[in-house]
Amino acid sequence: MQKLAADLQALQSKAFVLGASAAKVVDVAAIKTGAWTRMKCQYGCPNYGLSLCCPPYTPNYEQMREFLAEYEKAVLVEYTFPLKENDCTDFAAADLSMSNGLLDILLALEKAAFFQNHYKAFALKAGRCRLCTECNLKKCLNPTKARPSLEACGIDVFALANDNGFSMQVITDPIKELKIYGLLLVE
Repeated sequence: MQKLAADLQALQSKAFVLGASAAKVVDVAAIKTGAWTRMKCQYGCPNYGLSLCCPPYTPNYEQMREFLAEYEKAVLVEYTFPLKENDCTDFAAADLSMSNGLLDILLALEKAAFFQNHYKAFALKAGRCRLCTECNLKKCLNPTKARPSLEACGIDVFALANDNGFSMQVITDPIKELKIYGLLLVE
């Protein structure tokens, strides 16, 4: 138990070195899931069915609950992406940079956890996969990097962030930065 605590602390510290704006160890049992997140994907997201990391190709929330039950601890990572003036006119480029920036952090943490002998370590991130311009729905072209979306798997990202001391809310006013979240399941 002491080794796990030390390893989780080391992963938290590494997250900051890699560019995370915040990182916190969380209890996996407290993560909220629900069917509504996938419904939001299916009825509200223009990317539904266009990525192997999104529904209908991802586990549903019941399958995700079963998967999460195999873990006790995780590291919740917040990645803050500052917006420049031109990001508002070319949001797609900013979104690509933000999404893949978080993914790079999560994959490095997953690898570090693996080498700490946490061989079950697995990363998930909020938002759609942005590794390819267009997803090859027959076979992933980036299987070592692609990870399912938290929302696609039924995880309530707003509750995950807010329940763990972060402030996530619907954006209604002009902003100077975006925050995105990822989760590294460890033990």
